[in-house]
Amino acid sequence: MLTVYVPGPAGLYSFPPAPGLPVPPEVVWIDLYQPVTAEVHRVEQALDIALPTREEMQEIEASSRLYQEDGAVFMTAVVLAQSDTEHPETTAVTFILSGERLVTVRHAEPKPFRAFATRASRQQGLKTGDVILVNLLETVIERAADILEREMARVDAISSEVFNHTPTGQRRVNQAESRDFQEILRDIGQTGDVASRARESLMSIGRLLAFLDQGLPSQGQEARAQVKIMWRDVQSLLDHATFLAGKISFLLDATLGMVNIEQNSIIKIFSVVSVVFLPPTMIASIYGMNFELMPELKWALGYPWALFLMLMSAVVPFLYFKRKGWL
Repeated sequence: MLTVYVPGPAGLYSFPPAPGLPVPPEVVWIDLYQPVTAEVHRVEQALDIALPTREEMQEIEASSRLYQEDGAVFMTAVVLAQSDTEHPETTAVTFILSGERLVTVRHAEPKPFRAFATRASRQQGLKTGDVILVNLLETVIERAADILEREMARVDAISSEVFNHTPTGQRRVNQAESRDFQEILRDIGQTGDVASRARESLMSIGRLLAFLDQGLPSQGQEARAQVKIMWRDVQSLLDHATFLAGKISFLLDATLGMVNIEQNSIIKIFSVVSVVFLPPTMIASIYGMNFELMPELKWALGYPWALFLMLMSAVVPFLYFKRKGWL
């Protein structure tokens, strides 16, 4: 889908250009979302540049992501998408500065693009491609910061749940909302996935900003200063993402340790139960033998006596274990 943005009195207004007509000269931002071949050729002819293919956008070499060609600056960064779902992903987005115009090529719908397009419709001063690019990147960074803050709060909540977790054998009816460790581990894994993808996105944006600082037009001094500020913000967010990754790793180890403790507690209960019922089983086996010369065979109190022995042989070990604190 091809959408173009033109400066207006209140901000940028967008519209899809009419098929077959050239791109209007007053356009300052051309957005290509999952473009078809005809739309790509249309933009290439209008700007006299070659747009990168989707395969070229996926390449990880710095020379393939950050370069100048045909008088235009090509920059590809990784942006986090669908972070609010169970299947977050990162997608490559290419930003192209060609003269006074900005071209974006993407194959996904990250939230910063929708948010910036809405905000740009009522924001004045967006009249050149470099200014639009800087403001768009600022929106992407703000979204990454929001994601990291959300995941940090989520990690704190999971941490509290793990270390205040009630063992399975001690849960009461009013504690039914306590989740098992399998669900908690699933949440930890999803949080770690989102955090790692956010860190990957910030790293690529940091490299883009460092390159952009050298590639902005000389007249964009205000935009260049804003780029430096955003680069420092990205570095601080990377430090925060590294801290979050370490905390998630610690939480994962702690959860696995709690799982082992709970499993050991369950095995201990089974072991104690086996020991408690071993003497009664032995007594029942003895009196279950059918030898003719057994003194208690014709004793009137033989059956109650056997039951009493089995009961006492079970109670005594139980009380002993209780006194030792093994139960």
